[in-house]
Amino acid sequence: MSDEVLGESGVGAVQSSAVSEGSQARRKRGVLGFRGALVVAAVFGLVVGSGAVALAWGLSRAHDGGAGTFTLVGRVRIAAAPGETGMCSGSGPLSDVDKGALVTVYDAEGLVVATGTLGTGAYDDAAACVFPITVRGVPDDSKSYAVRVGWHPRKDITNEVARTGELVQLLD
Repeated sequence: MSDEVLGESGVGAVQSSAVSEGSQARRKRGVLGFRGALVVAAVFGLVVGSGAVALAWGLSRAHDGGAGTFTLVGRVRIAAAPGETGMCSGSGPLSDVDKGALVTVYDAEGLVVATGTLGTGAYDDAAACVFPITVRGVPDDSKSYAVRVGWHPRKDITNEVARTGELVQLLD
């Protein structure tokens, strides 16, 4: 860089190299410092906000009448040809019945209270394709429930059946 003088002379005379180097250093520190502060503030706000929402949600579940939860287990059965073995899945109008299919649980008022999925289907000895149902986090405060697999009709069950694993939903 050249060392030309910006002012004529005297106390206010400054060399251009000193001005450009100093202002660039300040600009870099100032911009990066400001951006860095924004990033830190945004991350901090996100963490604190997420924590507050999680805490509020947890406290609201703890104080809604003391309701706990349970895991609903059961199975879906589809008729199959005798002698079939191995893994299986639904076909035709039951093509949505397969591993990962949505299982929706409704309370006695018809509100969705939990969702889960079907496990892997396998043929059993009784000529059926059977899929395990697992739905975690079902609130235990409803007198009865309804379970829906995929887009098929709901099956009404009692609280006791929902808790004991006796749910067997036959689809045809």
